[in-house]
This record gives sequence, structure tokens and C-alpha cells, in this order.
Amino acid sequence: MQNNFKQIFITFFLILSVSIPSFAKDMVTLYLDDVILDTKTLKLSIYGSAESDDFQSHKWKNVDIVVTDSKSKTIKFEEESDKKGFWEVEDIDITNLSDGKLSIDIKMFDNEDNVIGHLLNENTIKDTSFKLSEYLKEHLAVSIFLLMVILLLSGFPMMIPLIAGTTLGIYLLFDADFSKMEFLIQQMMGGIRPAALIAVPMFILSADIMTRGKSAEKLIDLVMAFVRHIKGGLAVSTAGACAMFGAVSGSTQATVVAIGSPLRPRLKKGGYKESFILALIVNSSDIAFLIPPSIGMIIYGIVAKTSIPELFIAGIGPGLLILVLFSIYSIIYAYRHNIPTEPKATWKERGVAVYRALWPLGFPAIIVGGIFGGIFSPTEAAAVSVAYAIFLEGIVFKTMTLKDLYATAKSTGLVTGVVFILVGAGAGFAWVLSFAQVPQEILNAIGITSMSAYEVLFVISIAFFVGCMFVDPIVVILVLVPIFAPVVNSVGLDPVLVGTIITLQVAIGSATPPFGCDIFTAIAVFKRPYIEVIKGTPPFIIILLSVSVALIFIPEIALFLRDIAFRDVSVLDSIQSMFGLAPEVID
Repeated sequence: MQNNFKQIFITFFLILSVSIPSFAKDMVTLYLDDVILDTKTLKLSIYGSAESDDFQSHKWKNVDIVVTDSKSKTIKFEEESDKKGFWEVEDIDITNLSDGKLSIDIKMFDNEDNVIGHLLNENTIKDTSFKLSEYLKEHLAVSIFLLMVILLLSGFPMMIPLIAGTTLGIYLLFDADFSKMEFLIQQMMGGIRPAALIAVPMFILSADIMTRGKSAEKLIDLVMAFVRHIKGGLAVSTAGACAMFGAVSGSTQATVVAIGSPLRPRLKKGGYKESFILALIVNSSDIAFLIPPSIGMIIYGIVAKTSIPELFIAGIGPGLLILVLFSIYSIIYAYRHNIPTEPKATWKERGVAVYRALWPLGFPAIIVGGIFGGIFSPTEAAAVSVAYAIFLEGIVFKTMTLKDLYATAKSTGLVTGVVFILVGAGAGFAWVLSFAQVPQEILNAIGITSMSAYEVLFVISIAFFVGCMFVDPIVVILVLVPIFAPVVNSVGLDPVLVGTIITLQVAIGSATPPFGCDIFTAIAVFKRPYIEVIKGTPPFIIILLSVSVALIFIPEIALFLRDIAFRDVSVLDSIQSMFGLAPEVID
């Protein structure tokens, strides 16, 4: 009996001596390194590790992970730790679990399925309740767009929706941290900082001075003296006068006022229908956006960092082509409706008209010739145009007093203030879209990165055309140009060609229903109903879109003069020698 007891004791001691070291070796400490819950997709990812004195004890061990909700519904996973004791389980679908606390129970087993480590965590929370801020952030672009549309339809000026949309974007992107609104101020100030923007108020001022004076009248008389006797000559004169005044003002709306006001009564008296007259004036003003100086091209050049002088020269070809096509359509219209012709002007009358128009014709000569010849920059040309306008209307024609000049400058200041607020707000808005990666999402969605150069140009044309049907042209340029700029560079397109196409599309959209800005200018100036203003626009829009397509397939329409002016060294040397300039002046 004593021997049996002794044998049992020795056996128990041997088992205990073996088991205690074994337990000491296998016990490990588990850590929950990270728990990530994606509230959008309801996917849970868990990352953990193990640690013990004996490194071999947590290599390649089985790990059970059990996720349990507040109603004891569970999801179980089996993983294996790696050679360093790390383990993970990703993208666990917890859609079927209840909202509230989720406990994570983790156990590690040895090779005999004994538990060697245990960890319980109850801090994970599942919450599928609707949160407006998260929904708006998830649909950032749509949220901003809807806010802007609501404000626009409520009658707010465009600057308010722009600033409101930018503010909402920053609010959502930075989780309601209002201190980040300083970014809005920084971007707005940065948007109006480029020195080239000084040209904008100067061109607006010179256009305003000439609109109040006799320059527009003398340009009209010049064109009519040469073409009024042909069939449709009065309509051709209107289109030509718009082109010539565009070369003076650079503003479509100023052209509608300056040319439309005196010529509309004459066109009505000549037998043209009101719908044709209004459509002709509104759409011919588009030429002013292409013929230099063009405010739209200045804004594009600043945003896209493209040469403004090259843009100015590139706009001449498409502008003249549109003038020719509008003239042909006007002649066809006159024959179809049997419009009577006016008496042919004598050569003496033409000579007098040329003589009287010499002073106004000095504007395009100074602006285009000065830039073309490298005498001054676009900004300097704008300053010269203001001085020339004051000299012309104040001294030569004597149509403006100091009091008139003050009123004109005040009006220009108000318009400039609006323009610069739009430019600043547009810069802030473009920054928010860029920061949120909205452009990349849009471009990827339409697959533009895999498109050819022609396809990219068509997409750009459509985007700007549609945009300007609803929003101010300057805003569209500020918002869309940064979106397409990377794509333009990646496919190797000439930024001057792209700028010319964009400027044309912007001009077309400005005169296209439903909300083209030139349409509402005509409504205000001529006091005619909306339907009557847009009734005759389809043929003109078709012509303008045809020129857009021609520009895409025949870029030389825009680039021919540009290449002569800025690529042909011999031509540059000839121009410089005419003015006695050294070659380095243009550079």
C-alpha cells in the first residue's frame, strides 16, 4: 500500500513538473491594435497581436474572433497569427448585427486547442442612424450644387451662391471647424492677386466711356456706308458693327447696349422681324468675346497660366469667320423675306464715314498692334485704351464732361467690384472642389483620361456650353478650367487652342437659353419678353456650334495668326524693326 501511494505521488509530481513549465510557456498576452468600422459600407476590420516571454509560443497559432451585438447575435472568424504574432481580419460584414455596442472576444489556442490567451473588447459601436452632415459630406458635389441652385432660384446674385457653396464645402470637409474658414479668405485673396487682372476694370471703363459717347455710332456709320445697299445689308452692318465694337470693348453685354440700342429701330424700319433683330444683336455680340481685347480670355489666361497676347491673336480668326457666316445668313434671310435694300452710299459718303471712324478705329490698332508688335502687354494696352477713350470722347468728340467721367468711373467701379468678388469666390470654390477631389471623380466617371485629344475637346466644349447656359461666363471659366487643365496637359493639347474654344463656347452659352446673361441684358435694354428674345436664336446657335466643331478639326483657324505673330521669328523681327525696337523687347 505504501509503495502504491509512493508510486502515485511520484507520478503526480512528474506530471505537475512537466505541466507547470508548459503552461508558463504557452500563456500569452493579446493586444487589440486597431478596430476600424466603416459606417458607409458597414464593414469592420480588426487588427491584433500577441506577446509572451517565449517568442515561439505565439507563432502560427489559431485565433478565434467573435463579434457579438447587444442582442447576442454573433459573427465568428478563425485566423492564424503570423511568425511575429500578428493577426488580422478585414471587411467583416456587420449589416445583420444590431446597432449599439459590439463586443469583440478574442482567444488564441495552442496546437492542442488549449486557450493560451484571451481578450474581450466592448468599445466598438455600430450606428446606422441618419446623419445629415455625413450624408452631405458623402455627396459633397451634389450638396454644393443643390445649395447654389436653390439660392439662384431664390433670386440671389451669383456671388452669394458661390460664397455659400464654398463655405458649405469647407464646413463639411473640415468637420464643422469654422477656424478653417480662413482658407476661404486666403483663396479669394489669391484669386484676385494676379497683376493681369488690372486689365479687366480698365477695359470695362474704356467700353463704358465709348458706350456713352459717339464711338459706336461712327463705327456703325462706317460699316453701313459699305454694305447697306446689298440685300440684307443692314443686318450685315449690325454684325460688322458688333465685331468692330468688340475690338474696342471686349464685352458682350456692352456690345448689346452700344450697338443694339441705335440699330434696332433702323432694323425694324427696314422690315426685319423683331425675333430676328434681337437674335442677331444678342448673338453677334458673341464676336466681342473673341475679337481682342476679350475679358473672357484675360480670365482664362490667368486661371490656365496661358499667354494672354497669344490668346488675343488666336481669337481674331474665329471671330472673323463667325462674322462672315452671320453675314451670309443675314443675306439669305433678307432674300427669303424680301427685305428692301437701302440706297448705295457714294464714294464721297464712304470717305466721310472712314474719316469720321478713324479715331474709333484707333482702338483695335492700338490694342492689337501694340500687343502684336511687342510694344506693351495686355495690361498696359488696357491702360492706354482708357487714356485713348477719355481723349476721344472728352477732347475730340466733346461728348463727355468731368461730371460724366466721374459717373462713368463710379459705374465701372461697381461693375468691377462684382467681377472681382466673382473671381475671388470662384477661386475659393475651385479650391474646395480640388481639395475634395471632385474633378478627379467627375473625369474618372466619364472616362476622360482614356479619351483622344478630339474627344477631350468635345467634352470640354459641351461642358462650357452647358455651364454658360445657366451661370455667368466668368464663373464657369473659374470653376471648370482648373478641372480640365490636367487633362489638357496630359493629352498634349495647345492651351491657346483650348482657350479659344472655351472662350467661344462661353460666348455661345451667354446667348443661349435658358439663362444666358446676354439674353437678360437684351430683355432689360429693349424691354421685350423672354420668348421673343430667344425665338430667333436657333440658326445663330447652329452657326456658332459649327464654328466650334471647325475649330476642333481645323485648329489653324485660330492658330494661324498666332503662329505668325509669336512663332515666326522673321515676322517678329520685321515688326520690331518697324518700331525701332531691339529683338529682346518682345521677349
